[in-house]
Amino acid sequence: MPRIIVLNIGGMSSRQVYRQLWMAEAGDIVVSPVAIDAGFLAYVHDVLGLARNAVTVVVADGVLTDEAMCSPGLVAELRSRMAASPAWELMPAALTEGVAALAELLGIEADHGLRFAGQRGPELLNRKSHFRQLAVGAGLPVPSGAVVTSVRALATAIERHLPPTGTVIVKRDDDLNGQGNLALIAGDSPPLPGVREVRPVTDDLPALAAQVWSELADEEKVLVVESYHQAALCFYFEYLIDADGFPRYLASGTIRRRPDTEPTRPDLVWVGLELPAELPPDLAYHASTEAARIAGLAAQVGYRGHINVDALVTEAGELLFNEVNARWGGGLALHTIGERLLGTGYADRSVVSSLRDVTPMRFPDFEKALHLHDLHFQPEAREGVVVVSYDEQLASTSECVVIAASKARARAIEARLRQVVGELAEPPAGPVRVG
Repeated sequence: MPRIIVLNIGGMSSRQVYRQLWMAEAGDIVVSPVAIDAGFLAYVHDVLGLARNAVTVVVADGVLTDEAMCSPGLVAELRSRMAASPAWELMPAALTEGVAALAELLGIEADHGLRFAGQRGPELLNRKSHFRQLAVGAGLPVPSGAVVTSVRALATAIERHLPPTGTVIVKRDDDLNGQGNLALIAGDSPPLPGVREVRPVTDDLPALAAQVWSELADEEKVLVVESYHQAALCFYFEYLIDADGFPRYLASGTIRRRPDTEPTRPDLVWVGLELPAELPPDLAYHASTEAARIAGLAAQVGYRGHINVDALVTEAGELLFNEVNARWGGGLALHTIGERLLGTGYADRSVVSSLRDVTPMRFPDFEKALHLHDLHFQPEAREGVVVVSYDEQLASTSECVVIAASKARARAIEARLRQVVGELAEPPAGPVRVG
């Protein structure tokens, strides 16, 4: 059955949108908030072995909010495109109330997941406060912490949960990629992943809490406070909850970070993800069993679709879960590339390692360089580099994935890629965002 893929996650960045094109298959319609560069779309088709016209792209007028998805113009265009097939499946990056409304407008029968989305059900899973409530209820190991709804409760929670590690993290209830997270620390701090800023804890806790509350609390007036643990290992599990409510394991991955090359910036740069997660066997079994419990709970309350569960191992060896996202995860496109280029079960034989911090280049030059230096993915060798996404404005880094038979071989290809790009890329006119 052909699918209507709705890219309703992220903003208007071509870099955010392009990485999701790898989800498309022959006959699909992709609804994008930005125009797609024809050269990059052709590249995606070629790498995946699709005919150049196999995927249809419909460009919406701006970010795909719930209201924008249901606009008369977009609905009319999709209806005209749907005439080519009698049955369609709706596949959004995030199930929302607007997705359910769009399905009704397009005449797509509402399944269990769409009915759940129509009642804003996925919001039960995507807020950090709800995760703590559900995870504790399911018996998952989580950092000590609290859900707070006032400045006074925030000050109390900071005082209570600071002593175990000397650091607390305060999380905005609904945010992405750590942008709503602050760390408060007693003493000096090394770079802390997962937070946008680190601040010292002052003697006047009520004043500090009032300042943090004014910055982070949204209209829901809820924040999460947790003891912050330095992680020896950060990883995730991805599941797909099918129409029958069964959570099927898809993939796992490890998060890679490095110190920033700019000495004035103390934070760690997110290098990328590495699939599969490199975990000791006993930890892998234990962690995947625990993660499946929260995925199973999501299925029981009515959610259907992709869900990813984030976890870490502390420097003391303790397993902790810190987040669940009921939407497409950052590793889903990478897993899809791995499966489509290498086949089901690729993780038993290969490593798929993404690099989100590659110096930006014009895409035609990038693609040419990969072929010139024999770095492009070669099916017969089952290794090479795939350009996952790039920023047309060259204001942010490109994202690539390195595929190889081993971690050592992947690192060798990565080193060669960085050398080639470093020699060919023009110096950026201004600061380049990495993320």
